[in-house]
Amino acid sequence: MTKDDSADISIVMPCFNYASYIAEAIGSIFAQGFGKVQVVVVDDGSTDASAEIALSLDPRVECIRQANAGQAAARNAGILRARGKYLAFLDADDVWTPGSLAARLDALRDGRECVYGASEAFLSPELTDAERQRLGAVPPPMTGRLPGTMLIAREAFDRAGLFDTSLKLGEMFDWVARADKAQITVAMMDRIVLRRRIHGGNTSIRLKGDNKEYLKALKSSLRHRREALPEPDGAP
Repeated sequence: MTKDDSADISIVMPCFNYASYIAEAIGSIFAQGFGKVQVVVVDDGSTDASAEIALSLDPRVECIRQANAGQAAARNAGILRARGKYLAFLDADDVWTPGSLAARLDALRDGRECVYGASEAFLSPELTDAERQRLGAVPPPMTGRLPGTMLIAREAFDRAGLFDTSLKLGEMFDWVARADKAQITVAMMDRIVLRRRIHGGNTSIRLKGDNKEYLKALKSSLRHRREALPEPDGAP
């Protein structure tokens, strides 16, 4: 694939009170070197200037504003606005690495429908020493099925369906299980394509103790995986 394919890529960015970070996130998209990407920011009920900042950065940025409904609902709103042949996601507090998008496009050359790259975490520079100590050591880089590391053909995404808005956490567990059930073909890359910012206000950190939500997502994921299993011989 070439950079001419960029006109067919829609990037969905959910945002909730990330005025301090959204400019860097959007900047990392346009730094990929593709001029025709569709960037859809979904302001999920922010009380700061996130939406205004996003719209001031580049005329290619579109912005949807909605009452706070969570990341799954925000991503879904952006997906419904997306026009591209391919979908990608980037949270408003994270950044893509240089060449991230081109590397993932290249990985789809063999006919796969979806690709995931690796991510690395970093502590946000503005954190105090006390905050850094409280948050602890960052995890090592890893390849994983995260929204920010994914690039997927829109047709394939639609086979799995939108994110489950009933899940506050772990909605990606549920979606991946449905994607596997839909037999979406996947490529995995070791290359780091995403830098995940740790700043203490991350959704996963704020809701870290909400084990019921993770359990709910896990149960949903397991149900989809069981449904995808072939019927045993002799089953009616």
